[in-house]
Amino acid sequence: MLTQQKAFSFFLFSALLMTQTTYASNEEVLKLEKKTTTTKKVIEIEQVKEDETITVYGDKNTLDPEQALLNEVAGGTNFIDLQKFKGSQSSVAKVLINEPGIIVQEFFGGNDQPRINIRGSGIQDNPVSRGIQLLYDGLSLNQADGSFILGLLDPEQARSISVYRGANANRYGATTLGGAIDFSLRNALNNTRSSASIELGSYQLKKLGLRLQNQEKNWDYYLQASHSQGDGWRDHSEAKRNNLMLNISWDIKNLTNRTYVNWTDNNFEMPFLLSKERSISDPRSVLGDNDSSFDQFMNIRNRDPHRDTQQFRLANKTLWTTNQTEQSLGFYAEKVDDEFKNPVIQTNTESTNYGLDYVLNYNAYQDTELDTDYQLFISANKGFLPREYYSIAPSDGRLLQKFSDVDQNASNLVIGSQIQHALTAKLNIVAALQWVQNEREIIDKLNAGILNSTFNYSALNPKIGIVYNQEDNYRYYANISKSSESPTFWQLAISSPNPNDPLNAYLQINDLKMQTAKTFEIGTQRQTPYFSWQASYYYAQVKDELISEVQDFAIDGTTVNYDHDTKHQGIELGINANTVEGVFHKSDYITFKLIYNWSDFTFDGGRYDKKRIAGVPEHLLYSEVGYGFSDTLSFSFNVRWQPKETYVDHTNAGLTQDSYTLLGAKLTWQPSARMNFFIDAQNLTGETYQTAYVVRGFSADDPNVPTFIPGPDFNVSAGLTFHW
Repeated sequence: MLTQQKAFSFFLFSALLMTQTTYASNEEVLKLEKKTTTTKKVIEIEQVKEDETITVYGDKNTLDPEQALLNEVAGGTNFIDLQKFKGSQSSVAKVLINEPGIIVQEFFGGNDQPRINIRGSGIQDNPVSRGIQLLYDGLSLNQADGSFILGLLDPEQARSISVYRGANANRYGATTLGGAIDFSLRNALNNTRSSASIELGSYQLKKLGLRLQNQEKNWDYYLQASHSQGDGWRDHSEAKRNNLMLNISWDIKNLTNRTYVNWTDNNFEMPFLLSKERSISDPRSVLGDNDSSFDQFMNIRNRDPHRDTQQFRLANKTLWTTNQTEQSLGFYAEKVDDEFKNPVIQTNTESTNYGLDYVLNYNAYQDTELDTDYQLFISANKGFLPREYYSIAPSDGRLLQKFSDVDQNASNLVIGSQIQHALTAKLNIVAALQWVQNEREIIDKLNAGILNSTFNYSALNPKIGIVYNQEDNYRYYANISKSSESPTFWQLAISSPNPNDPLNAYLQINDLKMQTAKTFEIGTQRQTPYFSWQASYYYAQVKDELISEVQDFAIDGTTVNYDHDTKHQGIELGINANTVEGVFHKSDYITFKLIYNWSDFTFDGGRYDKKRIAGVPEHLLYSEVGYGFSDTLSFSFNVRWQPKETYVDHTNAGLTQDSYTLLGAKLTWQPSARMNFFIDAQNLTGETYQTAYVVRGFSADDPNVPTFIPGPDFNVSAGLTFHW
């Protein structure tokens, strides 16, 4: 097991290596010029003279158009180019885990619901199902009540991922504290080739993928199919997912229309929680394997907790442009059948969701440098989420009586506008305003309307920010904003199961307010071909925060609006560097990456006054040092370090998640232009640790109460992709 001193030594060595980075001369450097067409900035590449001092944004090459748009945001963002991503892309957790500002905690592994937290968003839920707006090409993936099922997403369907942290997601109707994650889908026009892939790994992991694309004059299509399955790290954790995606586009002059069809079938078993001692001594086991009272009472093999979800989604988006305007109109409709069984109850939800999104961008030309961009956007959706609740027989997991049956209807309307004005050639000011209207309706079909309830929420969310471009791809930014978040049906309609007496389970309505926050953010970002950084500091004062308070067996949690303010502040830091070629021989090079997330979330008054909000580690670091033998063969070594114990309860007086240090390594090889290969190994030393835990209000008096989720032992995966 690595000590914290060794981990610190690795980070120190990495930092020293970074300071020795050799920078390229200006002789061969490319220049990026911004040319305004409608409201987008189009990047042109030019050769420049030897005596010009230039920086380049990008990985030795050009700036992706999606990334160029992120550069105009007055706040913290992330751009993940999945075509350059090295390693496994089999789950959302794997592609987001090494990013500044994004905290990822695996829950049960596989295609389940990992905890993804941005600035404290929704981290109280078990599992996380709110707090972030998910999007496919700018169209919402969330259910109408704001909830989502993260395991339905296959990252390999996306070409890139854009993350708008916090209120920087204003344009996409995101009213959450966390912001938005937009998956830019692959199509035949965005440099995507036909391919076939296979990935194999530990615990019987198997993933197969096929991608076909074609272009014919003014139309194109892209088809992707994938299948993944695995036994999982622990017992009772098998998972299987099938995905099918088709998108077809046609364009005529200044109009483009694209239609999307998605089908997903995702199934996984849940091995549930273990006590702290059991998570260390026997981490692969589940309750029911031993003879303790908890094993006999919460036998996971008998109760068979699992989640089976099927989704069918149809969407269409039209984009048309003129000299000074760009407009887009998107529609989507989806049906989701979700069977969610925990150890004591099962919920069956058959939901339908419809929505539209319209945006108008207008550029008022002043001159080549001092422009004003106007934006108007409207998004609306409506959903029906009828849900049945069943008790579970402890002896064999069969369904007992249906103790509740409710219709749940949700509707949302977001209208917003934004002005971005160039005060000088280097200084832009951004002002935005968003009006939000949410409605939640619960209709009791089983108990003569006893639980009938209607909730209406509305908010006005302003934002003002500045962006100062010191030079090309070197900027400073700051903003002040307000955000709001309405509770989902998972928080409004709370099941109260009784493991000792399953026939007495019942449903109750939880009268909750809208969570609001005022946030200040300041940061800087720079990128050159050989060195880049981004750093943001944020401070949020949250009112009526939706706080989870789980007790006893971790199956009887409820959500409350905290009766005093809470404070969220943090630092989101990312550094990347690489040398020029020719360190030891003609074509080799060295790379370095450092990610640091500081999350300081505390209660300001009330019963948990001055205590840390449980759920997120205060410090989390990731560092990677790589060596490229050439452009086609590279190796890297990485370390993930959580240096402090983390309380699992809001009183900060009970159990803690242990600190840990995890080592990993990756090998990537591209023997030809048509083939690439990777090996990704994790937890090389077999460290015993807890990857996540159930968040409690007060710690249970009995330390044997199940609370923790053990992290996987040494594991490895390997993948091969063939392009044509």
